[in-house]
Amino acid sequence: MSPLANQDPLSQLNDIIAPTAPNWFPPAPIYWFLLLIGCAVIFAIFHLIKKQHQQRKQQKRHLSKLIQLQKQEANFVELNQLLKGCVLSYFSRAEVASLHGEQWFDFLQKYSVTPIFDDKEIFVQRLYQIDIQNVDEEDYNAARKWIINLPKQIKKVKKDV
Repeated sequence: MSPLANQDPLSQLNDIIAPTAPNWFPPAPIYWFLLLIGCAVIFAIFHLIKKQHQQRKQQKRHLSKLIQLQKQEANFVELNQLLKGCVLSYFSRAEVASLHGEQWFDFLQKYSVTPIFDDKEIFVQRLYQIDIQNVDEEDYNAARKWIINLPKQIKKVKKDV
């Protein structure tokens, strides 16, 4: 017999090589997609929170100006200017700046929960009476409610359209 015949044939085999564990990078395309969607959602939430914060800040600023006008016993024209300034922070200048008189009254009513400044003719007359102190507590309260409810009414009107 030959010397090779005496040897065990299994002893000539090499050891089994175990496969390496799969690498975590690069992840599957679905994970990239989920990461992209997650980033977009976080960005959108951040943007909405920032926008709400700015609107609340503007609203507080307008309300503090209203309180200042009330303390100074301002006239109706100054109160109207405050309302127009408030509207300009929500709408473009092209939409709002040209409104005056009856058109401005209709705009105020459109974005009001309850009618503000009851009569249109009296409202228009009061706009042009600068020297008369014709603003009472009811006007300030109506303006305060209008400023507070304006963002909600804008959403409501846009939703209805």
